Amino acid sequence: ALLPIASPQGLPRAVRAVRKARELQQTVALIKMQLERRDVFKEFAKKLATASIVLPAFMTANAQKAYGEGVSAAADKCPDLKELGKKSRPPGFTEDLYAGTWYELAYHDVTQANYFCGCTRFNFTKRSTLIEDMFTTTCPMTGVLPGEDVAKSIYTLNMTIQYDSGRPGEFIEKGFAYNFPNVVLFIWTKTGPDGQQYYDRSLQMQCVEAAGKILFVGINFLARSPSVPKQELDEMFAKAAEIGIDKYGGDRAGMYLVKHEGCQYPVSTDASVMGPRSDWPGPLTNKVETYAFPDKRVDVYHKF
Repeated sequence: ALLPIASPQGLPRAVRAVRKARELQQTVALIKMQLERRDVFKEFAKKLATASIVLPAFMTANAQKAYGEGVSAAADKCPDLKELGKKSRPPGFTEDLYAGTWYELAYHDVTQANYFCGCTRFNFTKRSTLIEDMFTTTCPMTGVLPGEDVAKSIYTLNMTIQYDSGRPGEFIEKGFAYNFPNVVLFIWTKTGPDGQQYYDRSLQMQCVEAAGKILFVGINFLARSPSVPKQELDEMFAKAAEIGIDKYGGDRAGMYLVKHEGCQYPVSTDASVMGPRSDWPGPLTNKVETYAFPDKRVDVYHKF
């Protein structure tokens, strides 16, 4: 166990040094654990993909079945995301208002590395009948490992969303070479500087089943700014519990709060600026212009 943290200035220097070393050791252990989680997930996905289940065919040819139709009695099967969305999402949802930059406040997602990455952001851009969902994150973000300042890089993941305006908030998204459901379960609105309503915060969820068991769950708390008042974050956790996704990792124990301290975000995520962007995560190779929040070119709903 770590030493007590009360009155740190009153502790002898040697004791403070021991405590700091133990805290460092604990942080490094957490990072290793998260990286191992990702390795386990990749290996599991690889085995499923080569097994008789044939995961790629399951998720591409029959993407609509990945929603987990019907009521789930326990958290070993996906909930019916489409029904959850219809019941909980405010009426009148439109993809036009959902477009733009979203900062990730918290997530439950095995494909993201807790403790290791931060400054995570999604940029939704409508392109004809598709939505480009450009995911960017900065790794490493821990501030404890040697050489981090040199190694720190922006990573990207280019995901494409298929959407039908007749089924608002129900997306089929492609990432990691697979299609998966991504459903907006709830939206909070505010009035912008121009007096118009805009989407300020979002709760979205993904869930994929294979062979009657959950393979992947993703839950995202998103906002138009990288931080929100405690009351608003509490509202998001309360809404997740009200909808019933807390048992899938949407509670405080299951969600990881994203670090956004000292972040530099890409001004543009367009291919003309970033260059080729894969649907597998990889480091950004082009030198791009970045900004610190808020920036008038990107954060159009911020009151400057």
